[in-house]
Amino acid sequence: MGTRAGLSVMTVVLVSIWFLASIEFCFAEKSVFVRHVIDGDTIVLKKGTKVRYRGINSPEIPHKDKTGEPLGWEATKRNKQLVQGRLVRLVQDDEKRDRFGRLLAYVFLPDGRMVNEILVREGMAFVCFSEKGSSFSKRLLAAQREAIDAGRGIWSIPPVRPEPYYVGNRKTLRFHRPSCPYGKKMSKSNRVIFKSRSDACKEGFCRCKKCLP
Repeated sequence: MGTRAGLSVMTVVLVSIWFLASIEFCFAEKSVFVRHVIDGDTIVLKKGTKVRYRGINSPEIPHKDKTGEPLGWEATKRNKQLVQGRLVRLVQDDEKRDRFGRLLAYVFLPDGRMVNEILVREGMAFVCFSEKGSSFSKRLLAAQREAIDAGRGIWSIPPVRPEPYYVGNRKTLRFHRPSCPYGKKMSKSNRVIFKSRSDACKEGFCRCKKCLP
């Protein structure tokens, strides 16, 4: 029994060491080095781990057969100015990874500023919360409202094909064009109507990726 118990303990120790070695940071207090910036909301760490900024979406850049969105390259450039080649601090909450396996994190500069918040305040990203919410929801939403009122970045560009109204889903925190099939599927109890895109975004709703309102 003593031998078996010893082997079990050793197995646990070895697995723990392997797990800690497989990630590039341990807890929020550790700093990590940003090797590369992919776009306005995604970075690559020193050992190749991809990190997706939690709670925001930047405009898309061209990728394969997709043409990209206005200010996609500008958002990428601004992200590079902020973090590329620098040490940053990652803070995670209860949602650790996205559906692609990328780490989800709030990224902080050495001076304490949050990169997610900077990009939103400058109009280089939309707030986009998940159903689980966000530890910094109020902070990011305040930054977005400021950017909307000031007409910065993405908020200086008129929406493509504006609609007479938009349909939001209280459960998913997404809003859609009236003709969007995803919007049509939602239950009436979750439905909320917005007069404009900015009204929806001021309430923390995020654009549907299908219809891109």
